[in-house]
Order: sequence, then C-alpha cells, then structure tokens
Amino acid sequence: MSTAKKHDKLSGVGYDILPSGAWSSLTNSLKAKNSPLKTWFFERFPSDSRKAVIQRYRDSVGPLLVPASAVPTGGGSGTIGGSFDHLVRYLVRGQPDMRLPTVGALQFGGRMPAALEELSCALGKYSPESHWTGSNRPPLRAARPPDSRLIACSCWALALLTEVGRGVPPGGSPLARLDPRTVNGEDLLGLASPTAVDQLAELRAQAESVLLPALWARSDFWEVGPTFAGSELLNADADLVAYGTLVEIKTSLGQKRRDGSRYATLETETLLQIIGYVLLDFEDGFAIRELVLFNARYRHLATWQVIDLLKELGARPVELANLRSEFERFLCRNM
Repeated sequence: MSTAKKHDKLSGVGYDILPSGAWSSLTNSLKAKNSPLKTWFFERFPSDSRKAVIQRYRDSVGPLLVPASAVPTGGGSGTIGGSFDHLVRYLVRGQPDMRLPTVGALQFGGRMPAALEELSCALGKYSPESHWTGSNRPPLRAARPPDSRLIACSCWALALLTEVGRGVPPGGSPLARLDPRTVNGEDLLGLASPTAVDQLAELRAQAESVLLPALWARSDFWEVGPTFAGSELLNADADLVAYGTLVEIKTSLGQKRRDGSRYATLETETLLQIIGYVLLDFEDGFAIRELVLFNARYRHLATWQVIDLLKELGARPVELANLRSEFERFLCRNM
C-alpha cells in the first residue's frame, strides 16, 4: 500500500483529523511565539539564507491584479482563501473535496450533514478538459463544469464548514445564522455574498490563466488535500500534489507601500510550511521533487526544485532523507 493511500483515511469521514500528541497543526506551530518547531527550522535554515530566498521571490512578482473588495465579503479573514482552495480543487479534479467539510458538518450537527450532501449533489461532478489519461481520470457525470456562480457559492459554503472542521466554533461562523434543525443545501448556497462571488470569479480567472495550464501538464499522479506519513505526529494537509510537484495556493494581499500600493511578500512561515510538507513525507510516498507557490492575486507562479531550495537555504544536512529522519526524531522527542 502506498503512503498516499495509507494516509487518505486520516482526513476521511469518521476519523480524527488531529494528531493525538502535543503538537498543534504545522501552520499554527510555525506562527506560535517561541515555538520549538520554528526554532528547529531556524537552526537548520539560517536567517540570511531565508531572507535571500524571500527577496528573490519578492523581486520576481509583478503588480497586484486582484485587490481586496472595499465591501466586506461576509466571511472571516481566511474564508476567501479557503473558498479559492476548494474552487481550484474542484476545477482540477472535477468533484468537490468533501473530507474536511464533512467533519465540520458533523460538528455543526442537526441536518447539516444532509444539507452538505444536497449541496454536493447540486454541484455534481464533471470532466475537466485536460490531458488527464488512464487511472488518473476522475469519476465523471457531465462534460463541462456547472454554472460559475453555483461553483463559487458551493465553495464558499465548503470553506465555512472546513473552518468549523479545523476548530472554528460554529457560533463564530456565518453558519450560525442557519437553523440546524431545518438547514438544507439551498441555505448553504445562499451564504455567499455578491462580493464574495465576484472576488472568487476574479481569482478563478487568474488560476485559469496560469495555474491550471501548468497543472494539466502533469497527468500521471494526483492527490488533492494530501496528508503525509508525518501528519500522524504533526497535523498537516497540503493543497495539491501533482506528479511529484507540491502546489501551495495563496490569496494573500502582500504588504502596503507608503503610497498605498501593495507588493507581494513571501512570509517566513509560508516558506517553512511548504518545506515542512516535504519533510513530513517521511517515506517519500509522494516523491516530491518540485515546489510550486501560486498567489492568485498577483497571478504569480513560483517554482523551486526541492534540493536546490534546500541548498539555497543552507540546510544542514542537505540530504533530504537525512533531514526527514532528523525531523521525525525531533517530533517524536517533543510529543
């Protein structure tokens, strides 16, 4: 059994998606002040090397193309990004990723699981017009994707349920205005504001221009929302793995200049996050050799070869297998 298949069940319905040890998620651990995980990364990737990689990334990115709307979207700070993640996954695979939304629906309770199933049926499956062949082709129902507004509204609801599945209290979510006793699929589709739908349409256009053509060229092996062997120790699920290429999708606005304009940034936490995914693949089950970071607001696709990036960052040791072994021992010692 491959690592990918073995760990699929960790994020499936009826399974605990959180590790049982002391670690929080990879992203939360990297954001936490005085985090031992962050210290481990900093000891192996010196500050000057990190800053050099970040500066080269910043210099390579063009102007902001999709600014934030002046009108609130009606969700949390990360809901647009989460919705866009679901949208790309749907466009890539031709079917919604229901794993974490299902966890959120179960936590919400009442009719929410049934309402989510109704939404899934309304959204349906389709055949992506790509170069996919053989066993990689997803199950099909329709030749073309459904109405773009339906996709956007569905992905907005999926993102809200994913947030609940990741620990956001239902009472602090826009989902709180739905009655768990009577909620249905139409109620979920009605949660997305016109502003949110418009933002997702603009972000989708950038993905269809740059990201999707690059992904469609990789037609052998796909995994959407993959977890890794090390996810049992440190909760982590990436966006996509496409034929040895790990893809991280962002919608960050970047930093403001004095004149009010914005420029793209590569946060240290994001850089360490994508490296962390590679290191958590202890058994090399996904054979990740390339990293891609796509920021839809800037229509920018950054690509690194894993070994080249480790060398640029001054990794010690630079051998991937040895670095993974060190990382696994560190996580186990600090459980």
